Amino acid sequence: MLTIKGENLKIIKLSVESGDVILEGEINNLNYSKDNFDKKQSNLISKIFK
Repeated sequence: MLTIKGENLKIIKLSVESGDVILEGEINNLNYSKDNFDKKQSNLISKIFK
């Protein structure tokens, strides 16, 4: 899971098919972790983006 923290962040473009995202704003922190993303979150996100 990639966590992005910052100020005045806006999603300009999000493509779930290609996995591309374009953000606008000030990024203060990027954190990537394989362990923090559990199945409940994964299932919820997959249902939202179907």
